Amino acid sequence: MASDREQTTPPSVRVITAFVRFVATHRGLSLAIAAGAFVAVSLVASIYAVANGETAAVRRFGRMVTDAVGPGLALRAPWGIDRIDKVKTGQVARLAVTGDFEEQIGLVTGDENLIDIGVVVQYQITQLGASLFGVEDAGALLAHAVRTALVGAAASMPVDDVLTSGKAKIETDVRREAQAMMERYGTGLTLVAVNLQSVNPPSEAAASFRKVNDAKAEAARMQNDAESERDQRRNLARGEAGKRLHEAGQAADSRKRQAAGAADRFRQVLVQKTKTPELTRVDLYTDMAMRALAKARLVILAPGEAPRVDINLIEREASPTPTAKTPGAAVAKASEPLPDEPGTDTAPVAPETQP
Repeated sequence: MASDREQTTPPSVRVITAFVRFVATHRGLSLAIAAGAFVAVSLVASIYAVANGETAAVRRFGRMVTDAVGPGLALRAPWGIDRIDKVKTGQVARLAVTGDFEEQIGLVTGDENLIDIGVVVQYQITQLGASLFGVEDAGALLAHAVRTALVGAAASMPVDDVLTSGKAKIETDVRREAQAMMERYGTGLTLVAVNLQSVNPPSEAAASFRKVNDAKAEAARMQNDAESERDQRRNLARGEAGKRLHEAGQAADSRKRQAAGAADRFRQVLVQKTKTPELTRVDLYTDMAMRALAKARLVILAPGEAPRVDINLIEREASPTPTAKTPGAAVAKASEPLPDEPGTDTAPVAPETQP
């Protein structure tokens, strides 16, 4: 009868019955096995892993224990005692800051012009506990801080600077002011960069702004051309001045060398004249005569007039030229035959020196 009941009993009931009998028979061993199993399961449940680029914060019964658990394996209290919050703190997050009713933020510049600006900020979580539990919504607070700083930066400069050269200054000022605000609120966020994605005038005034910008660009181009031409002319003038200075220096050096050579020759002549004055005088006279004869000109004399050569080292007064009132001169002119007539003699040619 007992064997018939065992055959009709389900297997699960038989296993449970056998387990109860074993525990009742071996109480000590059963307790040890149960404790070991509990410890093993608790150990497995207490191990958790943090991935690369993540940071974990541990809360025990709702209270934060640590917020700086780095990548790798770590232990926690099992069975719901500790709760783990993992956040990717190693990457840079991106947040587009928009206006109240549209994607771009409408601002008033320092010269009372309207401008629409689109901003994108990049930030990183540097204090996990503060970002999780310091404020209710760190992202919304960051957007509010950027908008507030942007209003002050745009109001401090005219619209032309906002549209052109003032963008970098606005980005720097907004990042500094927003970061200071985030630190005061203890959000645990660090601004990496603030980028102005778009800076545009309102659509109603876009055409006027484009005309003004085109005129300014044309003025800047003309100014650059004028400055380039000025620099080119200045460089040419400097080059010409340098060339003339160089030529003047060369001429001065040449004259100095000529003067030094002349002074040396004069000293040599002076020494020679001191030793042999008569011979030196004759040499000087001969040298002067040779140079004067080399520059002599031809003079045609009247028939019968004897040629003469005078070498004068001292200039004399010019003798009066005979005119038609002199009797001898008139007869001489009347009796002179023409050079082309046959039988006439050509007057001898003699050199006449100049003083």
